[in-house]
Amino acid sequence: MQYFILACLILLVFVITASLLYQYGSWRKQHICVTATVFLAWYFSFLIIFIIPTDVSTTVYEHCVKNATYLMNTTAEDYHIDSESNADVSITGFKNHSLSHIGMLNWNIAKDPNAPQYLSQSQADCLPPWSYFNGDDLPHLWLVLYWSTQVLTWLVLPLMQTYALAGEFSFYGKITTSIKRNVISYGTYTAVFAILLIYVAMKPGKQLNWEKVYTIMTSASNSLGLFMLILLLGYGLVEFPRNFWKASDLEYQLAFTQFKLAKVRAEKADAEEETETVLEDIRQAVEKAPVSTRLRKDLNVIVAKCPEEFRLRVLNPNKIGPPPSNRFVRISTTTPDLVVNNALLVSLHTRLISALHKQFKITSVWYGLLENGFEYEDCLHNLWSPDKTFRASYPIIRSKWMSKLVTPRIEWFWKCKARQWTLKIFSVCLSCCSLVVVWSECTFFVQEPVLSTFAILVKVAASHKTYVNVELVSFCIIAYMSVCAYYTVFHIRIFDYYNLSLRHQTDENSLIFCGILLCRLTPPLCLNFLGLIHMDSHIIPTRTAETAFTRIMGHMTLLPIISRGLNIYFPIFVVLLCGCTFLRLERKLLNFFGYQQYTSVGKMTTYFILEGRKIMEAVRSDRRVTQKLEETRAVRDELLQLVNNTSNFGHISNEESETEMDKIFLERDKPLVVA
Repeated sequence: MQYFILACLILLVFVITASLLYQYGSWRKQHICVTATVFLAWYFSFLIIFIIPTDVSTTVYEHCVKNATYLMNTTAEDYHIDSESNADVSITGFKNHSLSHIGMLNWNIAKDPNAPQYLSQSQADCLPPWSYFNGDDLPHLWLVLYWSTQVLTWLVLPLMQTYALAGEFSFYGKITTSIKRNVISYGTYTAVFAILLIYVAMKPGKQLNWEKVYTIMTSASNSLGLFMLILLLGYGLVEFPRNFWKASDLEYQLAFTQFKLAKVRAEKADAEEETETVLEDIRQAVEKAPVSTRLRKDLNVIVAKCPEEFRLRVLNPNKIGPPPSNRFVRISTTTPDLVVNNALLVSLHTRLISALHKQFKITSVWYGLLENGFEYEDCLHNLWSPDKTFRASYPIIRSKWMSKLVTPRIEWFWKCKARQWTLKIFSVCLSCCSLVVVWSECTFFVQEPVLSTFAILVKVAASHKTYVNVELVSFCIIAYMSVCAYYTVFHIRIFDYYNLSLRHQTDENSLIFCGILLCRLTPPLCLNFLGLIHMDSHIIPTRTAETAFTRIMGHMTLLPIISRGLNIYFPIFVVLLCGCTFLRLERKLLNFFGYQQYTSVGKMTTYFILEGRKIMEAVRSDRRVTQKLEETRAVRDELLQLVNNTSNFGHISNEESETEMDKIFLERDKPLVVA
């Protein structure tokens, strides 16, 4: 039965991961190597989240069986309970130290001097959970999942990311550049590991062995993950519920979209200008390239990654007449005495990859904002529709069965009435959940009395041997914490380097970076969850049952500087970041340094909103706006294909590009015939 449950979990996580990757990525336009690696990174991260509740219920059951077995083999003389001492008593009635010889750290549910009343407990009272794993199956599964995510996040994905953006042309050159660009991250991790190793080696009475080295390795990795988790969780716990509340306000959403449109327009113009400058430099390099097989082959790769319009103009340099548009006609930043060599071509290749990635990200955001802005305007216009039917300015093309299901009346009722109240109610519920998480983070290290809400919930479910409830409670807790942390991962935008966009508009570099974050965050997130429910013995040594996951991770008690500081500083930083996010201090700080952010009042905010409104009006004034939007979607898809081909994982045909380069040189070297 347990293996059937595991198979169902694996299949469910597979479907969820595939659906998310389909929504964000474009499988047909991405390299299969990138798609497969990113899928594994996301899949393993999500699978850990789904299996953790099974580990919790299995641990509760094994704890019950061991305590019952110990009771059956123990006589009344073995009791060491003093009714006047009011000693801590576990669910079996024994003091915690009386179970130390079997290696089980008990859960203390109550302080009760009358221990003999628990002697009726037997193994028959401990029914195995529906998803119980025997023996070492679960630890072996954790070993595979944990080390797979560690190899992906520290070795495979970073090398793939820098390899895709490297400007060199040979495989050896790309790998070398990739390693050099990752030296900082590898050096930082190695330095932290070395410091911790020296710290443990210098402690009196401690001898290094493989178990301690293993613990130091996992502690170093998880410490960095915990630091990132503090930042992302502190932001997501506040912003995730608040965004649902803001989404219910159509006027706010429209104003915010118009504000972002005005900002993105300037960024879009800068990105296009940068791309045009790089393309002009490439054109000059093509004209001045010497007849050299090696340089011609390198130029071959560069030109094949350029936009089609640019390639056509380069292939017809002697064509009489003005260009069809002003694109790709700019003053070059190169000097008149341009010398085409390998260093110049590597620089041009790197600049081309960077410029096209930047232009694609900005363009994707631009078109997404236009579509959202038009939808918000339609919702406001149809809000008081007399016939209660939704009329869209640019109707969405749906299939026949979908058109029958989503009628104009149903669409009006949802978008103009029900959605606002649903989002507000959902926001209030999520806010309460965030408050419970913050409270548990601040009190999880308190041993007596138990103040962590999550620990109390799991303890109550465990005391009744209702393992299904234990798994449901555990899954709800870890799922909400994961959603808040991953919400930040999927919604933040790191300048022009990282941005995830729906509608298949995410480039390969951003997908890889997201995989790095997920693999790096998931193990420390699970450790934090186990600490909140008092199932991590290095945090609550007197009230814990050891899970298979914490046994694989090792205990940070070997490193008191981390284990003690974690209990003190982790809750403080989470509360501080939640408070800063709630007060929007990050926006005020960015505004202070000149990075204009949306605020409820402010002259610059009003100016950007008006500019965004003019942009939308200009698009609406075009009679061919529907056709224009379809053309922009086609341009966006074409640009995504171009960006994916631009990376070193792209589908570039060398034979085809060599043929194009031969045409370029033949056309360039052809003598002019004067009539």
